[in-house]
Amino acid sequence: MATFSITDQTRRAQFTANGSTTEFSFSFQVNNTSDIKVDVDGTLKTESTHYDIKTSSNSIGLNADGTGKVVFRTSPSDHTPANNAVVSVFSDLPLSRTSVYTTGGNITATSLENDFDTITMILASHEERLDRTMVAPVRDAVDVDLTLPDKDDRKGRVLGFNATTGAAEQGPQIADVQTLSAITADIAALADIEDGTTATDAISGLAAIKTNVTTVAGIASNVTAVANNATNINAVAADATDIGAVAAKATEIGRLGTADAISDLNTLGTADAVSDMNTLAAISSDISTVSAKSSIITSTLAANLTTVSPQIATLQSLASVFSGTQSLTVTVASGNLYGGGGTGNVFYINGSSNPPLTLVRGITYTFDVSDSSVSGHPLAFKDSGGNAFTTGVTTNGTAGSAGATVVIAVPSTGTMPASYYCTSHGAGMGNTIATQTNDIATVATNIADINTVATNIGTIAQKATVDEATALAIALGG
Repeated sequence: MATFSITDQTRRAQFTANGSTTEFSFSFQVNNTSDIKVDVDGTLKTESTHYDIKTSSNSIGLNADGTGKVVFRTSPSDHTPANNAVVSVFSDLPLSRTSVYTTGGNITATSLENDFDTITMILASHEERLDRTMVAPVRDAVDVDLTLPDKDDRKGRVLGFNATTGAAEQGPQIADVQTLSAITADIAALADIEDGTTATDAISGLAAIKTNVTTVAGIASNVTAVANNATNINAVAADATDIGAVAAKATEIGRLGTADAISDLNTLGTADAVSDMNTLAAISSDISTVSAKSSIITSTLAANLTTVSPQIATLQSLASVFSGTQSLTVTVASGNLYGGGGTGNVFYINGSSNPPLTLVRGITYTFDVSDSSVSGHPLAFKDSGGNAFTTGVTTNGTAGSAGATVVIAVPSTGTMPASYYCTSHGAGMGNTIATQTNDIATVATNIADINTVATNIGTIAQKATVDEATALAIALGG
């Protein structure tokens, strides 16, 4: 055993673990590592299984002054104290001695030092434990009896002290004390009611409505159900006006509840029906206008509309001529190349594979080249000599991109476009272009003369008859 000075200090060290720290130092002295005990949250741990005692240099054993540190093992099992666990390190020296002094024998300083050190450490350990025990105050009589009652007498009871002598004795049942503790607030409330400090005569008041209380108790489940649905009940109350309005329409609601009405509502509720109703709503003003003209919509007019209907496309074509503009959609797909060059990508005009085009002089044509298939295939025109035709031609945007167009205002006179082609892949993608005079426009320009002829057509016919008769007479020698 080592020889060292024993200082006056607490022979217990306590720590709160953090879940990762494995080393806990102690500064009180012991003779052997077995004199150290380690408790973790009330469980005593075992040296060489759960932990080791090591020196400051991490060797197994104690420092020269009898101090050291507890090092918890992490392998093969991890014994690191959990987070917030209380780790207590304390000394527990055996009450024994191994030194023997014989008559006439040598008494060495070391043996004496060891014996006195051991006694001092044992006394210090006991002092540490006594400091944490219940003791009678110094002013109590020296003969105060704090002996516990017999085990069978104190089972299940709290510890009490005699009202006269102060001696230890068994108190009330623990279960009774716990029951009283749980209803402390209720007891205090009853006390206040009884003495009138909080609600004078409150108990008498309850007695007067005993019947009502009994009635409420009988419907406790219903009351609970209402309480659980308080939110919904409040919501209904807030909508009381709307509910009253619905109730006033009970007859109409009943009509809607018939099988036929439900069937009709289901029909109206389909996506197509809703879309049609939205369309009608958008043209409600037009419908009103037609309704106001109902007197002039006759069966004859209806028959005329039936006759005109099949000619809508022709009329639209004529309308485009009169308006002076036409639009054509251009796409690119596989087809027969113009000129007999086999197959390949060609222009499709309004869905037709590179057709020959006939353009009317004086009309502006807009070729829509925004389709992605047209990308990389710029549309252009040539004259009859094979030269690029650019008169009245405007290119907007890049072929294949949104909004891209090629516009050609066909001149009324002069050089005309003779073909359309791709500037990147040649004439095979296109075809020929023929131009013709806008006869309708010519007629419209000379409509006054035409009207004059129409007015005098009878006279012209009469003159023609006379002249023919005269000519006949002359021919016959008359």
